[in-house]
Amino acid sequence: MNNAIATILLLLTVVPLFAQKPFQQRQAETFKLEQYRRTRDHSNLASEELRRQAEWRQSDLVRKANKFALLWAQFAAESDMQHILDVKLAKKLEKAFNDLQNAQGWPDK
Repeated sequence: MNNAIATILLLLTVVPLFAQKPFQQRQAETFKLEQYRRTRDHSNLASEELRRQAEWRQSDLVRKANKFALLWAQFAAESDMQHILDVKLAKKLEKAFNDLQNAQGWPDK
């Protein structure tokens, strides 16, 4: 009786392992699903162009925010280590923030 129970438990734990899909196949299916979702909602050219413009504005805003964040981290690290204010870096930081504020997608007042 114990052998039968052990065999059943073994089958119940091992069989699902063989039923799982390999990582590459799951990833490929995920990419296909994402591609389908992108293309199914944008059947005409005008909406496709609007979507591309929105994606460009978003990526531009993210790029400018990342640039500002990197400069801010560099500015803070140098200020902490050297205990001085780097004027050139402060000007770069100010320009990066102004670029970020002027980017499309920045929240209005």
